[in-house]
Amino acid sequence: MLPAPKRQRIRVRQTKRCWHLCREVTKEGVVLQYKFSSAQRYVIFLVHGMKCYMCGVPLDLTSMAVDHVVPEHLLATPSLLDAAKSELGLSASFNLNSFENWMPACNSCNGRKAALQFKSSLLLQVTLQRLAEKADKARRFCDEVVSTRRVSIALSDLERAQESGRTFAGPVRVRLLALLRFAAERALLPRGHPLRLTQSFRLVATTVEDATCWGATYWSMPPREPGEPALVVLFRAERGACVECGLIQRVFQPINQEGGGDPICDVCLSTLDWMPPMALGDFPTHVTYASPVDITVVEAELSVAADVGRNAGSA
Repeated sequence: MLPAPKRQRIRVRQTKRCWHLCREVTKEGVVLQYKFSSAQRYVIFLVHGMKCYMCGVPLDLTSMAVDHVVPEHLLATPSLLDAAKSELGLSASFNLNSFENWMPACNSCNGRKAALQFKSSLLLQVTLQRLAEKADKARRFCDEVVSTRRVSIALSDLERAQESGRTFAGPVRVRLLALLRFAAERALLPRGHPLRLTQSFRLVATTVEDATCWGATYWSMPPREPGEPALVVLFRAERGACVECGLIQRVFQPINQEGGGDPICDVCLSTLDWMPPMALGDFPTHVTYASPVDITVVEAELSVAADVGRNAGSA
């Protein structure tokens, strides 16, 4: 067992983001608590299954802690770090602050582990082996996140919203869809599995079969400004009163897995510059985002569209 070095806690900075827990300085002057970028956190979250590697509980991105499997405090004592690397069969060049040593954790497990002394075990070695196998992929995904403008903007929006304590406004909600698309396109998100961004806000990828199960039979698109991505809203055709004109006739009810908005007739849709409703076709992807205490919106990506777009069809 290797003892932890004596350290002096200088301050604790708490934020609603839970991005950074604290910073510590050892007597040797080594600053601990690595500052993770939003891209690194997002990739660690995705690559390792969006759950705590110690207890298995599902995590959300903003409250997730990132754990150093081989404790970061060993950086303060090179002799202890060298001994740990030797005991674990790690190379001399092994970097504690790298994807080879970062795992997602809940704050409870991360806090309990931080108080423990470092001890080698078979489980620890297996965990490090799995990290080594995924590290190159994680680095590649991280580079892609940084170079993909919409994903980077979405992460910045998420960070700012959490830091300020504000709820997600419509345009921000739409931009966050880039995070779901990134994960789905790289097979990092199983079908129907939610991408939890906060404790109360998640994104869920579904398919046209799911939309059919909800009862959707038609789709349409709202007007958009030049350069805006396309948005598809799903509808169910039924007879009822139009929310705009009040006439009893065939109306189109916006629909998703948790309900929908107000029904509207095709004439009023046209007046609002929406595309005439079309029978439900073969869309490659349907995207739903939901907040338990707010609204649910169904959006779908057209094969000709560059991305899903702005907020519509809210419940």
